[in-house]
Amino acid sequence: MVNLEIKILVVGPIFTNCYLVADKETNQVLILDAGAEPEKILSSLAPKPYTPVAILATHCHLDHIEAVTQLKRELKIPFLIPKGEEEILYQTIEIPPKPNGFLKGGDETKIGKVKFKVISTPGHTPGGISLYCQKEKVLFSGDTLFAGSIGRTDLPGGSEKEIKKSLRKLLQLPGDTLVFPGHGEKTTIEKEKETNPFCRIPTPPASNHLRRINR
Repeated sequence: MVNLEIKILVVGPIFTNCYLVADKETNQVLILDAGAEPEKILSSLAPKPYTPVAILATHCHLDHIEAVTQLKRELKIPFLIPKGEEEILYQTIEIPPKPNGFLKGGDETKIGKVKFKVISTPGHTPGGISLYCQKEKVLFSGDTLFAGSIGRTDLPGGSEKEIKKSLRKLLQLPGDTLVFPGHGEKTTIEKEKETNPFCRIPTPPASNHLRRINR
C-alpha cells in the first residue's frame, strides 16, 4: 500500500478487528469498528503523530461500537454510522453513543487525500456497509465477508437474501483487492472466490450445509 497505513487491533471477548487507517502523508487516521478496549486503542494512537479525524462503524453490533463513547469523549471527534443502523444501535447498548453523521451506499469518505467508497452491504445487519479504496485496492468488509466464511444472518435484522446480494457486489471487485474483515485474518477477493464456499458463483450455497463464524 502506497499511501495507507493500516494497524489491526484485536479487541474484546470475540476478537473484533479494530482498524486504525492512516494516510501516510497527512497522518490523519480513521478509527474503524472500535469494538472494545478503548485504552488499548488510545495507546496505539500515541507512538505516532496521528491526527484522529473520525470513528466509523461498519455496523452497530456491540462488538463494533462498545469503545466509542470513551473515544469520543477523549478525542473529541465525530462518530459515523451507516444509515439504517439506528435501531440496531439503540437495541445494542443501554446508553449508546450519539452518531454525528450517517453514511450510505455510494457516499465517499476520506482520510487526508485517500478516498473510500461506501458500499451498502446489508444482510448481517439491515444497514451494514463496507469501505473500498480503489486506488489502494483495499476493502474493509465488516461482518459481511470473512476469510472462508460470511457473517451470520440469524440475529435481529439479519437476512440471508440480502447478504447474498452484498457478496455479489464485493466479488465484483478486482481479485487482488486486500480484504480486511471484522473478525479473523485478512484475505483477498480472488482467494475467497476460489476457496470460500459461500462465494461460489452464481449463488453461495445454502447456509444449512455450511458452518458459519459465530459472530
